[in-house]
Amino acid sequence: GVENKLEDAIQLTFSVLSQLDVHLPSTPPDKSVVMNDWMDMTRTLQKVSYDEFLSFREMSDINKIAAMKTLHLLILYTYFSKQEYLPIVIIQSVQLTLQHGICKESCVAIASCSYVLCEFQDFKGAEYIGGLSIGILEKLKAQEYLSQVYICTFGGIFGWIRKLGLNLEHLLVGYQMGMQ
Repeated sequence: GVENKLEDAIQLTFSVLSQLDVHLPSTPPDKSVVMNDWMDMTRTLQKVSYDEFLSFREMSDINKIAAMKTLHLLILYTYFSKQEYLPIVIIQSVQLTLQHGICKESCVAIASCSYVLCEFQDFKGAEYIGGLSIGILEKLKAQEYLSQVYICTFGGIFGWIRKLGLNLEHLLVGYQMGMQ
């Protein structure tokens, strides 16, 4: 069924990433290892000012850009199947962004990070990191990812910390862009 197709797609993306010199574990590491990596990543993001983050260089290495495109797909695949891999994929995407610069796919990785932070009740961190994702989206004019960023930020984070009515316009715009 569809579940098996997603698992096949996940395995294929792991193979593609390996060829791009980006390696993910074949079995998820211990949760404590993932949590430590997650906390390190979010602390790093929260230490960078908004202006400093948006002034990061743009990613230029074509293999890293291809890896980010593949990781973007993997974020979607692991969200729907094999969720134990989702934080690992987000961490890898954010690390590539921090090490090699921002690209259009960075906005989805950062928005996904902020969305997952809501699970830990870190709404202040989620709001800040969500703002970074919107900043990248706007700076790089990554309209093709607007719906994904908006669902994570306005449908996720801001849905927790604001009155829903304040988010509806952005959610409608995200919906309309996603349906195009």
